[in-house]
Amino acid sequence: MAKVITFSRVFPAYHPKAGQPTNFVEAIYKSLYLMKVIPKELEESYNHEAFINGFTKHHTIRSGNRFKKGDFFSPRVWGTDVNPKSGKIGAYHSKQIIIAPDTEILQTIDLEIDKEQAIFINGKLLEHARQIEKLANNDGLRFDDFYNWFNDLPFKGQIICWNPNINYNY
Repeated sequence: MAKVITFSRVFPAYHPKAGQPTNFVEAIYKSLYLMKVIPKELEESYNHEAFINGFTKHHTIRSGNRFKKGDFFSPRVWGTDVNPKSGKIGAYHSKQIIIAPDTEILQTIDLEIDKEQAIFINGKLLEHARQIEKLANNDGLRFDDFYNWFNDLPFKGQIICWNPNINYNY
């Protein structure tokens, strides 16, 4: 059974771009499209401009260590329904929408960010801005948006990768 991974459609409240679109759905579609995984019935259900001109999201980052190579995940987003009890819209208040077929995790990579925002992959410090930019872009974000996403430091988790071409062996 696939584990659910829910992706945010907007930047979180603490981020400088709070409420603006992340375009993660389009970035995930772009990654899966390059891998020839997107089913025909989903091809018309996203923002084509963001798909063509935006980033490609080849992985996601989650705290903890609950995913393994060979696991499958179900990529989802929250709907925009209004919860009838609370009146709130979106995350945790509406049904989840499956945005792509269950997808195999091809690798997991340990990730740590310390209080000074130093980033470590598999225990090795990323020393160059271009390495961090590559990590951010592969996660569907710009460099500074990536740093601003992680506001609760230190962070310890894993990169969950579904693209076979990702390599962070520096």
